[in-house]
Amino acid sequence: MRLRTKIHRVRLGRDEYRVITSARQTAGASLYAGPGSWFAELHVDRQGAEDLATVWALAARSRRSLVHLPLRANTGPTGLPDVPSEDRSDLLLVHHSLGFPPSRWKEVRARLGAGIPHTVDLPATDFPSEEAIDYDRHNFTGFRDQLRFTGAAHTLVVTGSLTAFRWTGSQLHGFSREAPGWRAARRPDAHCCVTLASGHAAKGIPGSLHITYAHRWRAQ
Repeated sequence: MRLRTKIHRVRLGRDEYRVITSARQTAGASLYAGPGSWFAELHVDRQGAEDLATVWALAARSRRSLVHLPLRANTGPTGLPDVPSEDRSDLLLVHHSLGFPPSRWKEVRARLGAGIPHTVDLPATDFPSEEAIDYDRHNFTGFRDQLRFTGAAHTLVVTGSLTAFRWTGSQLHGFSREAPGWRAARRPDAHCCVTLASGHAAKGIPGSLHITYAHRWRAQ
């Protein structure tokens, strides 16, 4: 899995943040996470699905970095109503050990600058197989390896541990590989999706991220 990125360093007071941003716009992905929504909706094409799986793997490895996928400029796939620009969202992935307050993201994003070009190559083996994931651990008291969603500055902020990103990333990696062929093997309008759930429910914050594969895309 390869992604061209830019590395930014932003200082706010005594704190410095390292931000990894996709160097190119992932045109085949649009994210809606409007205020008060019960779930966030993400539509992706083949490249969008691959980029999504790659940034998930990057977030698992990047304990000290914020991983940013800018999507707000994108419209949705053909055949669906346009989402108003004010309701479109970027995506930000944060390792929970960083303790980053989502409320600071607006200030950080405003100071990103040009950044330093960098290419990341991540092995697909970063994601465990389905058989290696111990889903029973979700039932244990005190289980913390779940994603958490927060909205901030037109951005869906996803926070999680290494395990949370790798387990859910395994779903996304499989989705990115299987969705195009699944659609072709059945019919063009077949629905192919994956849902990632939040381990923390709060009023006004999406409880899940619903990701749908869309092959008819209107990239701009």
